[in-house]
Amino acid sequence: MGYVPVTGETFKYLETSESKKIDSIYLRIAKSFWQLVLAPWKIVFAFVPPCNIAHGWIAFICSLLFISGVAFVVTRFTDLISCVTGVNPYVIAFTALAAGTSWPDLVASKIAAERQLTADSAIANITCSNSVNIYVGIGVPWLINTVYNYFAYREPLYIENAKGLSFSLLIFFATSVGCIVVLVLRRLIIGAELGGPRLWAWLSSIYFMLLWVVFVVLSSLKVSGII
Repeated sequence: MGYVPVTGETFKYLETSESKKIDSIYLRIAKSFWQLVLAPWKIVFAFVPPCNIAHGWIAFICSLLFISGVAFVVTRFTDLISCVTGVNPYVIAFTALAAGTSWPDLVASKIAAERQLTADSAIANITCSNSVNIYVGIGVPWLINTVYNYFAYREPLYIENAKGLSFSLLIFFATSVGCIVVLVLRRLIIGAELGGPRLWAWLSSIYFMLLWVVFVVLSSLKVSGII
């Protein structure tokens, strides 16, 4: 039996192939876990009718109903987490719940920013989605609840602990003004709202993230009764 010397290059090749094999195993495990997480959602939303029926209106209405059901379930889970951990439910809503519902807006804005010549579509998507969340997302439930209370109990709707919501809206308005001011300055100085030199891009990103941190911290302190 002949002896095959193992050189440094051979060992490097073996080590690289072995590491690639391990990485592929971890990658398959991660993909399998992700598919397992997505499986219930795929099964549920598979009941949405095809878009070619009635010009897509039935699929649109069913999608809204499914999204409303998912939002209800997520809200109930938020209440349960708050009850178990003792964390104020508003704090969980400001952080985990709000961040989770904003991922679709983030992806849509990223795609719009990459495919459009200007940042108008990306910024319009962000501002309009937040406007819908505030005006429609708050106005419609209050309207329905007010009408229900009027016919069921013959009394107006009274929302308890609404001061925290008012304070959060004021902080949101203030941070939004700070964000728009920076976008206008970027347009005047750099000539673009997004991108630009790497230094300005990093500074803008850090500034916008700090605005979000300020909003979350101040709103959480307010609903917790600290300020």
